[in-house]
Formats: sequence, C-alpha cells, structure tokens
Amino acid sequence: MASARQLLQRPEAIQKILLWLVLGGLFILVVEIRFEHRVVLAEKWQSWIPVVYLLFMSVLGPVCMIFFKKFGRKLLALCFIELAVVGSLGFWFHAKGKPLEKVVGIVATDFKEPGHLEEADEEQVAPVLAPLSLVGLAAIGAILCLWRSENGVKQE
Repeated sequence: MASARQLLQRPEAIQKILLWLVLGGLFILVVEIRFEHRVVLAEKWQSWIPVVYLLFMSVLGPVCMIFFKKFGRKLLALCFIELAVVGSLGFWFHAKGKPLEKVVGIVATDFKEPGHLEEADEEQVAPVLAPLSLVGLAAIGAILCLWRSENGVKQE
C-alpha cells in the first residue's frame, strides 16, 4: 500500500484527488441551489436546470472517476464544459436578460458610500453573479480532466 507521501508524488493521483474534491463541491452546491430555489421551483422551469444537471453530475461523476482511464476523463471533461453553459444560462436568467446592466449596477453599489444603500424592491432579487460559481468550478474541473502529467506517462 502506498503511503500518502508516495501517492501525492504522482501527478495523476493529485489530479484525481482534486477532481473528487470538485465533484464533492458540486454535490454540496446542488443541495444549496435546491434550497435557494425552493420558492421559484414551482413558478419557473428555468430554476430546475442547475438542480437537474448537478444531480446528473452527482451520479455520472463517480462513474467517470471509476472508469477514468478508459472513457471517464473525456466524458467528465464534456460534463464540466456543459456545466459552464448551465452556469452561463443561470447568469443570464438571474440578470433577467440584461447581464451588463446588472453587473454595472452591482459595481456601482459597491462603490457607493457605506451605509447609504438604496431601498430594495419588495420582490426578492436573484443573486446575479451566483451562477458564475458554476462556471468557475466547471473551468477547474475541465482543466483537471484535460491536464496531462509532465512525466511523459500517457493517462488514457
């Protein structure tokens, strides 16, 4: 049995450990998104997109990790790229089709004098930038899947 030190000296082991951590983070995120979307799930079909896709990845991700060298690495990379699309769609939906306007509003609010906030609308506002966390995790996951070790060992 390899010691932890020996295991961490192998690039493919580090790659897999980091991928397991990203997949675990996505599972935690699906629980959070499901909770945060609880009010709008019955009203807007779009709110189901990240929940369903992340549940799909929660099942397919471990299967891809088991068969990582055969087909899992490429399939998981594709899933992460699709997750970036899901996050981008979420950004669009949260911004109500006006992402640039909403981001400018957020930045302008951040630069206002502290303690002088404008009154918020009574309507609950979706966090505009939150879906971009999916894009960031997807980018990390895709890079890890496509990463090749530098010691010349082919990982396929």
